[in-house]
Amino acid sequence: MTCYDCLFKFAGTTAITLLAVYVGKILYRLIYPFFIATPLDLHKLSGGGKYAVVTGSTDGIGKAYALQLAKKGFNIVLISRSDSKLQSVKKEINDQVPDIDVQTVAFDFTNSSVKDYENIIFKKLQSIEVGVLVNNVGMTSEYPEIHHKTAFGTQKNRDIHVVNTLAPTILTQEVLTQMVPRKGGVIINIGSMLGEQPISGFCVYSSTKKYMSHLSQILDKEYSAFDITVQYISPCLVATNMSKREETSFFAASSTDFVKSALRTVGNIKETSGYFSHQIQVEAFNLMPSFVLDYVFKHAVVQMRANYEKRAANKAKNN
Repeated sequence: MTCYDCLFKFAGTTAITLLAVYVGKILYRLIYPFFIATPLDLHKLSGGGKYAVVTGSTDGIGKAYALQLAKKGFNIVLISRSDSKLQSVKKEINDQVPDIDVQTVAFDFTNSSVKDYENIIFKKLQSIEVGVLVNNVGMTSEYPEIHHKTAFGTQKNRDIHVVNTLAPTILTQEVLTQMVPRKGGVIINIGSMLGEQPISGFCVYSSTKKYMSHLSQILDKEYSAFDITVQYISPCLVATNMSKREETSFFAASSTDFVKSALRTVGNIKETSGYFSHQIQVEAFNLMPSFVLDYVFKHAVVQMRANYEKRAANKAKNN
């Protein structure tokens, strides 16, 4: 066998091995967390912390996390903008789980004042044992558009950035002051499939969700030695008010079904879409060449903008 033969054999073996590893990782992300892994005890992972704190908790995914964590025996702190909606969700949780202590904090996360965070939120958190933090609060634009034409302009872009990045950053920093000495805690950061790839039409939103992914990865590196579990969830379409979708389907889960699935994965995988059919979509998108993905989303963006304009016209007509 010549040196060239050895070289080609080595290159071929290496390529096949790398391909096998790549495919294996995809299959692992698709199968292990949803069908094989045993759900872990969140109370053990929390290090004995009795409260779960959920932001953006009056609707959709956040509300579902609060309810499901209450059913698992955690007391709940709901943090959202509307006090009336907070009281409604509090009642709904207590109706289903009467023995759970549910506390509320009304806070507008477009407010970037650290002093307001300290006076309104941190004082509450410092009076309880936080075992779980779900950074769910998020904001997006009313419809996809290129950056300088974003609906409602500069203020909207500023608000999306502040809500989606500042809130989880400093809330996480605050709860870590409890979790590190206790050597236990769970931090769940809710991102989006739109953070997996740079998506035209969602410039600021997509970028903020990529930030959440990096934040989660770095936090895991920094705090795994303290037995703190950090998970990043990147859902696709969930039937919520934010997604402007009410009907469910195989690919569009209800918020309850989505959260039940996602909670089963905590501690078993560090980054996931949280739901089997969503993971199929994420893996498919990541396999697509960028020009194909751009083509797909270009047409999707046009349709989403048309749907928004139709809803706006119907609303104006009814008024």
